[in-house]
Amino acid sequence: MEDDKYQKLHDYPKTVNRNKIYCAPQGEQKIIKGHATFDPDKEFRVIQVRKGHIRKNDLSYVLMYNSIMLRVDLIGATHRGIPTPHVHIFDEKHDNGLDAIPLSDIENYDQTSEIIESLTVFLKYNNFELNDLSISLSTV
Repeated sequence: MEDDKYQKLHDYPKTVNRNKIYCAPQGEQKIIKGHATFDPDKEFRVIQVRKGHIRKNDLSYVLMYNSIMLRVDLIGATHRGIPTPHVHIFDEKHDNGLDAIPLSDIENYDQTSEIIESLTVFLKYNNFELNDLSISLSTV
């Protein structure tokens, strides 16, 4: 994705489509739908992934708009020598996600692997409105 387009989409204020969302149970993933606050036609998806092929407790977050924009790996495999936590940004500057950046290098991103708090941090970092949003553990 072109850098300017990425930055514009990332900076949009966003709203989750529901007031209450549930985290993915261990071993599964959960898709959370949202949209640009001032343009409901610009639809975003957040995916909370709590599964892995080797590590069953992997924890990653993905932001999508048509395609992947950003992936934060909190618990998972080392990528090109960069251990987790790290982030993949799918823009030109970061080789469309091939580069892994230590999460500690990202300003204003609080690192936590606690399930509810990590989802809250990811949503906040990606400019989702949190005021009327309730996040709970899975009921499964």
